[in-house]
This record gives sequence, structure tokens and C-alpha cells, in this order.
Amino acid sequence: MKRFAALTVLTALLVSLSACGQWVKDEYLSVGTHQEQPLPTQQTESADEPVVVGNRNELRGAVLSCIRNWTERSTLTVRGYDGDINADLQETLRYVTAEDPIGAFAVDYADAELSGDAKSGTIELSLVFRRSEKEINAIITVNGSEAAELRVQRALAASETALTLRIRDYQDTDYEQYVRRYCIEHPDQVAAIPQTDAQVYPDTGETRILELHFTYPAGRDVLRTYQSETDTIFTSAANYVGKKGTEQERAARLVRFLTTRFAYTVSDEMPTMPAYSLLCEGKANSLSFASVFYAECSLVGVECYWVEGTRGGTEHMWNLVCLDGVYYYVDLMRSVERGEKELTLLTAGELLAEGYEWQQEDFPANPEPSESTEE
Repeated sequence: MKRFAALTVLTALLVSLSACGQWVKDEYLSVGTHQEQPLPTQQTESADEPVVVGNRNELRGAVLSCIRNWTERSTLTVRGYDGDINADLQETLRYVTAEDPIGAFAVDYADAELSGDAKSGTIELSLVFRRSEKEINAIITVNGSEAAELRVQRALAASETALTLRIRDYQDTDYEQYVRRYCIEHPDQVAAIPQTDAQVYPDTGETRILELHFTYPAGRDVLRTYQSETDTIFTSAANYVGKKGTEQERAARLVRFLTTRFAYTVSDEMPTMPAYSLLCEGKANSLSFASVFYAECSLVGVECYWVEGTRGGTEHMWNLVCLDGVYYYVDLMRSVERGEKELTLLTAGELLAEGYEWQQEDFPANPEPSESTEE
């Protein structure tokens, strides 16, 4: 009797995922290193029809099928095995816990006990899962980064607390930064910037599992209420600004809307709900202004960027807009601090002179007139 074990150690917490999805059973094919093993057409054993394995591919497929079906214990029948069953069994246990996406995500420990020999024998398979059957069934399969990002956007708009994706043609992406960037750019669609934890299984491979957990500053119902309140203001601003006139005239009306219709108190704390904090609570912060101004510019047809850097050594955010073919910086936080109600267009030189620092090469070039322009 011979025993083989494969153990993977990961620190992911057991949580209940709220996303939904299902697996498509692919035809069974042999695979190369770091490529996901497709599912076999055969099923795990039943009382009337045991699973029979006769080669390495069938062995690997049977074990993977047990993982997909969340089968903790199973008996595999060995019949006329073609190959070194001892070596293949050891390699299979290593593969399903270290390289296969679902196995790396869901299985903590895999053990197999071989009785008999390659001609006629049995394998007692034991799997220790760190994920529930519900969590495995909740995984959503997508093709490529674009489809993955779309799923993330939907989850954020619905204030979902978790999302697990099986991504084919996986491309390395900092999803924690992606979530933050998307929320800053779409405060009209996402109520809050959640704290995001992203884990990927395995570390390499064309197909991988992305596990995301989102922690919000408030519950889903509260966030929906906040979103509804800010949506009303976004709509009012878009209607007030309209799409008539030059880009500079539209930008000026937008600044006037934001600086004259609300009484602000300056807040040094970076907000997790930029739009609600600014528009409903009256808390002025550079992140909130940059986020809201960016979103509103998009609604009224003005090209806009948000810039992240420092001012006087402190975290600060502002915007860059293209007005009638010329790029200018706009810092509404600066305007509020100075009591300015109208659009103030700034150059890179002026910002640098005031202690701003940022990656200028990441943005379109800004003109250098002798003084700033005001509407």
C-alpha cells in the first residue's frame, strides 16, 4: 500500500461569495505545464458505475472532476493502466493543488491511497477543501481582462461584497488599483470606494481564479440611498451645464454650479464616498472635487483627467481638462480654499511654483502662458 500527498498552504479566509455562475463541462484534453486541465466527460463514481482510470490523462481528469463536484472522498478503479501509476498519481496530486486554477483556489490538501497494482487496483482519494461547494459553484467564467473588468464594474455598482472569476487568457492586473480608479472615475455609478482585497490562483497560468472581497463604509441599502441622492444632483448639474457653448463655457458653468450651490467645510480625511461626502454632506476634499468634476465633465462632453500627486508634501488630487484643443489644470479644492467661484485655469509651471508634484509625463502637455486664464 502506498500513500501520496500534496499540500498547499494559502492564507485566504473562508467567506461566502455572493456572485453567481456555473461551470461548462469541456471535452477532456491533455494539457501542458501551467495550462488549466479541461474537465472530463466522465463523472465521479456512483454505486452502479465506478470511475475507471487507465492512463495519466484519465487519472488527472477523474481527480479534477471530484474537485469540481466537491467530492471529498472517492474510489477510483485502476484497470490496465498505461504508464507509471505511482509517478502519475504523485504528479496529479501536485498538479491539482498547485497548478489547476480551481484546485489551487479550493483544495487545501489532497491524499491518495493505492491498493493493488496497475493491472487491477483501486485508489482511495481524499480531498480537504478550504472552500464550500457553494463557493466553487459561484465562480463566474469570463474570457479576457475586458470581460473581467465588466464583471467587476457590475459588482461595484451593486455594492457586492465579493466576486470570484475564472479568467481565461489572464493578463496581470492590479485589481485593487483598478477598483479604486474605477470608483474615482464613476462616482455617479458607484456610491463608495471599497477597501479591496484581491487574490489570484495559481500564481502563473493562462487561466486563473481571481477572488475579490469588498469592504464598504456602509451597508448596501444605505449605499443605494446615498447613490440615489447623488444621482439627483449629478442630473441637475448636467442639465444646468448642458452641451451648448464652447468647452470652456461648459466647464465654467460646471465650476459655478459646484462652487456656488453648496456650502463646504474643508476635510483633510480622504473620503470613501466622494460624491456623497461632497454633494450631500458638504465636506470639501481634493479627491471628492477631482472625482465629481471628472464625472460631470464626462456627462457634458468635456475631456477630463484626474491627477494624483502631492501639494506641499501632502496627498492631493486635481484635474486636467481639454478646452477647445488646449489643456489646462483645474483644482477646485484650491478654488474653494481661496474663495474663488469661477473657473480658474492653471499651468504646470504655476502648480509647480505652489508646491505641486505629480508625474507630468503621464498627461498631455500643458501650455505655459505668462499668467493663468479665468473665465
